[in-house]
Amino acid sequence: MCMFNFGCSDCKPTDPATSTVKVDLKDLASGPEAERLEQDQMQSQQQAAAQQTNEKEASEALRQAERQAAARQAAKRLERPLRLSCIAEAAAAEDEQERRQLEQECLEREHAVATFLKLHGFTGVNSCKRIDSCSTFPLHKAAEAGDDKMVSLLCRAGAKPTQKNSCGKTPAQVAQTGNKSGSHFKVLTVLATPDDAAPYAGQQSAGGA
Repeated sequence: MCMFNFGCSDCKPTDPATSTVKVDLKDLASGPEAERLEQDQMQSQQQAAAQQTNEKEASEALRQAERQAAARQAAKRLERPLRLSCIAEAAAAEDEQERRQLEQECLEREHAVATFLKLHGFTGVNSCKRIDSCSTFPLHKAAEAGDDKMVSLLCRAGAKPTQKNSCGKTPAQVAQTGNKSGSHFKVLTVLATPDDAAPYAGQQSAGGA
């Protein structure tokens, strides 16, 4: 032990200028490094969550696009006969203004037919729907309502005037049943066939006499 021995090197006071303290740099770096690692981990989690969200949105967008494509295809099948008729009319037009007008009328016809079908729950111009105890078709529905314009549009869109409902009646026969004082005359004119128009013409002649 060194007591009052100023020559003992072990008991010499330390020099602040030359004395050093050993510090583990790893310990100093552990704080910021841990924070950086935590931030990296959070960023990775956020990126994974964002990727999952993007994949989910992309999948939903794909399904939506497929549904819309299917709806467009169905609409094309329904409107093809009407569209072909309009295209033929537009092609026959001599000037651009007339052609544009015909194309606009074509779009309006398509919209009117699509609206009518949707309103009454039909999936096509020749689709069948059961109402009460009788199965009916779009043309029968329009004929029953006395809607000669829709009857004409449906015929142009490919509806079959000779189609019979489950009660065995054609659209013209349905219109004839509902005809009161000529209320369905225009419908019957549109649907006129040798079998269906003749009885009505006879009644008109008799009425006129």
